[in-house]
Amino acid sequence: MKYIIGIGNYSMFDDSIGIKVIEHIEENNLIPAGSEDSIRAIDLSGNLLNLFNYLNHSTEKIVIVDTAKIESSSHAASVTVSVPGEFIIFSPSQVESTKNLANISTHEGDLIKVLALAKETDYYIPEISIIGIFPKEIKNDFGLSPELSSKLPVYAKQALDLI
Repeated sequence: MKYIIGIGNYSMFDDSIGIKVIEHIEENNLIPAGSEDSIRAIDLSGNLLNLFNYLNHSTEKIVIVDTAKIESSSHAASVTVSVPGEFIIFSPSQVESTKNLANISTHEGDLIKVLALAKETDYYIPEISIIGIFPKEIKNDFGLSPELSSKLPVYAKQALDLI
């Protein structure tokens, strides 16, 4: 099975992009005909620990769509995603989280740290690609900025191309 998983929070504006991409895929029936039994679009919202349900030997590949603020370290190739709506594709092993969390819980999350926890606890880790989309604004509000909203078809196509 292959999964496209959207992560985000509807009430935090551009942070909802991952789940809006899943909605776009479903509303427009973009999963190719005949692939419904092998490809699924999943809205994980902010429940990152539920990702563990897909970390098993029956999962061939996962593409995750989420907001991301990415800057390279001085020893890596120069990569900075800073234009709202711009995105980068990477694997979990290519990045290191700098997000400070009190704990891993259902109330706050960090995808990279959740995947590290899964690896440390011997979960099977299939091939994972992440589409990290730079937000214009993360704020307490519903909706998406025009910069991200206008690119929903682009993000959905990219996710489907990766799967």
